[in-house]
Amino acid sequence: MLWFKAWLEVRWRFAFLVGMILLVWLTPFWITATGVHTTVPAARLWMGIQLGMVLLYIFAAIYLAGSGINTQGMYSFTPGFDGSMLFTLSLPVSRRRLLFVRAGLGAILTTILLAIMVGYILHLRPEATSALQVLVYMTRVIVCTMAIYAFSVLLACVLDEIWQVTGAFIFWTAVFLLQAKFDWVAQISPLRGMSLNCYPITAPMPWEAVLGSLALAVLLLWASVLVVQRKEY
Repeated sequence: MLWFKAWLEVRWRFAFLVGMILLVWLTPFWITATGVHTTVPAARLWMGIQLGMVLLYIFAAIYLAGSGINTQGMYSFTPGFDGSMLFTLSLPVSRRRLLFVRAGLGAILTTILLAIMVGYILHLRPEATSALQVLVYMTRVIVCTMAIYAFSVLLACVLDEIWQVTGAFIFWTAVFLLQAKFDWVAQISPLRGMSLNCYPITAPMPWEAVLGSLALAVLLLWASVLVVQRKEY
């Protein structure tokens, strides 16, 4: 029942993200169909598309992480947001289990979207891509994105939906700006770890960013559990 209820609450978010991804993917074909021609080199054009995919990775993680028990639909009549926060908290399960189910389902859906987007962007890559390179890039994208997802889960446990999304975007924008000022932030930043602009497909695995993201995700998930167990709703 918990998993089904979590799916009811996240299904429209997932459908919205699928539609957004398809819209981005179909845009180049639409531009070509209109007769517009571009002189941008294929490699540079592909890197631009890859940067757009990174933004979609981040948005998917933040948007699907609205799975904390403090988050509900913006409007009571929004389809798919079945039940209120009080009903959720009245279920005969522990808050920790409730958090793991809802955040776990969002993480699974995020991983599915990431795998699809990584496969597509590497399919468009002008150069050949080996199976090992696909595996390495997909691994670091998923791990780094999970740090962003875990932070959004923590915010979703204490903030309403609008502020959870807004706060996450403000925080990661600040991290992006700090990367240019502090080398140690750049080395462990999840935003750099998932980008091929920073670490090309032929570069070694950025272990600092990957391990830092993994540690951050675990720490933030632990913090989320502490919040939902101690907070008075």
